[in-house]
Amino acid sequence: MYAQENLENDAVACVASGASFEVSDLVYYYATGNTPTGIQRVQQEISWVLLQEADEEINAFVVYDRNLQKWRSVPTDWLHSLISTARAFRGDHKAWLVLYEEFAAKLSKFPLRQFERGEWLVNVGASWSLTSYFVQIRQLRRRGIRFAVFLHDCIPVRHPAYFEYFHTVEHTYWLAQIRDTADLVICNSDATRDDYLELVKPYSVDDVRVCRLDASWITSTYTPEAEVAAAELLSDLGIFDDDFVLSVGTIEPRKNHITLVHVWDKLRNTHPTTCPKLICVGRIGWKSDAVISQAKALGLSHDHVFFTGALSDDVLAVLYKKCIFTMYVSFYEGWGLPVTESLQAGKVCIAGSNAALREAGAGCAAHVDERSGTDIYATVARFIDDPDALREASDKIRTDYKARDWSSIAKELIEIIRSGASDKPVSAAFPVLKMNTLYRFGRIKPIADFDQPEAAEVFCIGQSWHQPESWGTWTSKEFTELGFRISKTHAQPTVFLGLLSPPGGANLTISVNGKQVQGFAQMVGKKVVRLLLDEVSAGETAGLPFFPVRIRCTVSRVQNMRDVEKSMDTRSLGAGFLFMVCFDRNSILDRIEFLEKMLTDEI
Repeated sequence: MYAQENLENDAVACVASGASFEVSDLVYYYATGNTPTGIQRVQQEISWVLLQEADEEINAFVVYDRNLQKWRSVPTDWLHSLISTARAFRGDHKAWLVLYEEFAAKLSKFPLRQFERGEWLVNVGASWSLTSYFVQIRQLRRRGIRFAVFLHDCIPVRHPAYFEYFHTVEHTYWLAQIRDTADLVICNSDATRDDYLELVKPYSVDDVRVCRLDASWITSTYTPEAEVAAAELLSDLGIFDDDFVLSVGTIEPRKNHITLVHVWDKLRNTHPTTCPKLICVGRIGWKSDAVISQAKALGLSHDHVFFTGALSDDVLAVLYKKCIFTMYVSFYEGWGLPVTESLQAGKVCIAGSNAALREAGAGCAAHVDERSGTDIYATVARFIDDPDALREASDKIRTDYKARDWSSIAKELIEIIRSGASDKPVSAAFPVLKMNTLYRFGRIKPIADFDQPEAAEVFCIGQSWHQPESWGTWTSKEFTELGFRISKTHAQPTVFLGLLSPPGGANLTISVNGKQVQGFAQMVGKKVVRLLLDEVSAGETAGLPFFPVRIRCTVSRVQNMRDVEKSMDTRSLGAGFLFMVCFDRNSILDRIEFLEKMLTDEI
């Protein structure tokens, strides 16, 4: 992570144990619906186990308050009731939102979490959309709190074409910040670990572990209500004899539904009397129009291929029970929960061959080349034409496969955290500001080279930072701080800081280590500020190789954008931050290049 020299008492021993378990992603996901999949599914199931078993290692369940940019402790009875209600709810989306709002209204009343030195904060969900999340994680790290992340995949780095551009940008920065802040990274598969080691290049291989997601919520018992609901669904689709194949997953390009559509188009012609129906269960995702339109254009959508949207767990479980076999020919996965679910239900899964799916298949799935419609067609046709082949594959599942329960996953996760980084210091210093390196506060494009991410947000301090945009980052308060360290080997270090005034202008003052060094009256628009740091490099850091720098920017006013006519922005905006770069006295060529870029608007 950072250099070993720590100016904030790095070597203080751990004085607290246990962990706070983050449920932010799950709680906020419920605002979109009550049928989580993928990452949120994992978080829901592990949370449910921890609530049921009351593990002594879990000190609290916490939610990140996006407005305050701090964590709140949530009562276990509130969380238990929320998850239980989501699991049991039957109704339309509007009715669910009314229920969810009743839960969400209580969030702001819950107490702020007071973390203790040595305590773990464990994040099993996604956090890339949480405003200023890693700024606050770094502040916790400086106070001696340990941070563990469960990593589900690195797919936006490996295959960016399968995602919206802005998500690829967010996710690559998220991975870089995990690399720079997490004490422990727990991957869901060997494949994900290999991707993380290759692409993100963590500083310590020993701090990257694996906890496989070979668990399933599928059981052998179903409620009568679920049986009835599933029967009604099948009847609505015109399916009366359980003659269907099931595919579970979000409808999006990466899941490869378009190939399934073409395979079924061929099957109905080659197997006119034995072609089963294909039921695709999953929410409608990014760029799903193409596959749905193709199914309609080929005349498949009313009698051969059906898209149901998301379904409740119990109805989906019945479909697993009734289907002939399942399909999951995704182009790339971090794990592949639908494969695990299918096998646990005793049903053969025709799955892709990429590394993670082979792990999920555990030698019991029927793997195909996910990029070959011919290979997929041949495997499907074999199981349709040869009942003995399907029976043999099903028998292998019954004899050789057994998924773990989520309790086992949760216990392994806790054990990994208990043993992780126990002999290491429990706090991190300010990051080192490299000379002659342009750090941007904005996120223009995805990170391609994790050796040099050059993201200025690692220097941000406090609760005043909005989410980075392409140009830079707005702040929300009058006071904003940056913190970093500079090596004492550099002669007369000088920082250049690119700033924007709040909309409408403001007075600006800048202090370095408590001493005011710059002031501007009625600053409007862009300003590049020059800060000489040589005079603040001595003092109490004598004998240490680095000296700390804290830069405070103060504006005289913050603009509430709600007051601006026709503004679609509802935030309060203070100063905007564009870039930061530091040169020493001898960096003449680097200074000239920087000046040239400024003059030609390359910065």
